[in-house]
Amino acid sequence: MNREPKIIRPRRVSFPWFSALAALLLAIGFLLASHPELLTPYGLNLEASAFYPLMQQLEVKVGALIGFCLLLLLDIYRHDRARHAFDRDIKRMSAEITQLWQSKKQLQLKAHTYAGHADKLKLFISEKLLEYIEYDEKFLHFKSIAAEVRHNGVICFDKVQTALQGALADPESLNYATRAQYRDAQTAMRYLWDLLDLSTTDNIALHIGNQLCECEEHYYQLLLNDSESEALPHRPDYSPRRAALRALAPLLQNSPSELEELDTTQPERIALEDDAQFRAYLDPTDTLLGNENHFVLLLENLLKNAQFFTRKKPKQKHHRVALTLSQQQGYIHLAVYNRGPRIEPAKMDQIFQLGYSTRRAREHHGKGLGLFFVQEIVKGYEGQISVQNVENEPAFYSLRTALANGEVVTQVVRVTLGPEGEPRCERAEPASADDNTRTDDSGTEAQLEWDFDSPITRVEITPAHSQVTQGLDCDPKGPRETVLDPDNPATPRWALEIQPRRKGGKLTFIPLDVGGVCFDVTLPTADARLDSDEQDLDALAPRVEDLNRPFEGLEEYRNG
Repeated sequence: MNREPKIIRPRRVSFPWFSALAALLLAIGFLLASHPELLTPYGLNLEASAFYPLMQQLEVKVGALIGFCLLLLLDIYRHDRARHAFDRDIKRMSAEITQLWQSKKQLQLKAHTYAGHADKLKLFISEKLLEYIEYDEKFLHFKSIAAEVRHNGVICFDKVQTALQGALADPESLNYATRAQYRDAQTAMRYLWDLLDLSTTDNIALHIGNQLCECEEHYYQLLLNDSESEALPHRPDYSPRRAALRALAPLLQNSPSELEELDTTQPERIALEDDAQFRAYLDPTDTLLGNENHFVLLLENLLKNAQFFTRKKPKQKHHRVALTLSQQQGYIHLAVYNRGPRIEPAKMDQIFQLGYSTRRAREHHGKGLGLFFVQEIVKGYEGQISVQNVENEPAFYSLRTALANGEVVTQVVRVTLGPEGEPRCERAEPASADDNTRTDDSGTEAQLEWDFDSPITRVEITPAHSQVTQGLDCDPKGPRETVLDPDNPATPRWALEIQPRRKGGKLTFIPLDVGGVCFDVTLPTADARLDSDEQDLDALAPRVEDLNRPFEGLEEYRNG
């Protein structure tokens, strides 16, 4: 902080009064000693006084002269000190004046700089105001267009829906393929209408929440009086697994009807592992309340986002976009994994904002709508969504290979992390699984291979961190086999390739790079939304007290 300089005034140089008075008295004394008759007209006789003889003595005159000289020297010394002090004060004052001028110049420079910044700020604010005004005008224009599209969409949707329902009303006149096409077209039209409905609403989360409240009422009626369930306008709940299959259908280039049939024909887990882009594991779950198309839209945005960012990394043989669907304690858990670039922690909350997009490719620029829609749908379901980076981890594996000649070979494989976090492997001795050290590429390889002179009959692999042995029986004359990590089917961390030969076999261990991003979505099931939970009521009690606190004074006034 700059402080204003303190101005010091110079000291005054005093007149040599002592030496001047002493010189005057000395001159008067010498004059009277030489001419005493000067005092006679005034009635004074200096010659008759006792001082006159002393004034005539030479010693007295010399002493008076010496005293005058001493006083003169003293005044000269005092004057010299005062002059030096005056010069110092003048120099100091000059320095203060110079510093004052410099500070004034700095203030003027700051004033000019701040004035320039103020002008730039005014220009920036005016430009932003113009942008906001233009944005508001565009928003109002968009709302008017959306209202018109919604109005015309309702008319077109009713016409197409009526035509499709009329075609499906007589199933005997249609063969199975045509009937499936009409059914898929009807489902697509309903999905298009629901997408238009969400796009033109003011608050997506509130819109979905209101629909869930209506579905809860219909679901209550469905549970209390099953005989009247056919009178309901629509079924209030749906299967999330069927919705997931519908979302996967266009990405797998399959018919939605074919995949939807898997939901009813396979009561156990549905595993789709043959596709070159996706890998899905869908467990049977309880139903969800609401509109099935909202769940399809949520999952389609997550899958397309994962598909886009997976292409940002070099393609590898065993890596896919992974989708898992499961249920735990009354909640549906949905996870979508991709091997795309990691997300910085500071940007994990920004990716769900409207208009924010990390797609900055020349041929494709994101609009920042997909993940925003996902978050709003999750909010409407009163669920949770989170994103986390998936990292590679060092590990130890014990490989036990049984050969046809009865020999058993045991190898220990150590998986380490390279300079960029990629997995590398090497032959090692058994060690602690908590060894998280990184290593360079020296001494490590991308994969390990073993050639045996005798055919391979069985391979067992045991991770050091779990001590759970996974075994695979091999046909010495069979085709080449590939085994992925069964402990992590969605994101396998290793692969084993077994290649039979005429007089032996070859075993290859490949550590897989699983570094990427995983989106986790948690939604309450229909039964979980209807069942009362004492813990939820206990958690709500403090909020009720906070709401009642402003009215305590009113209750006291009424009671008084």
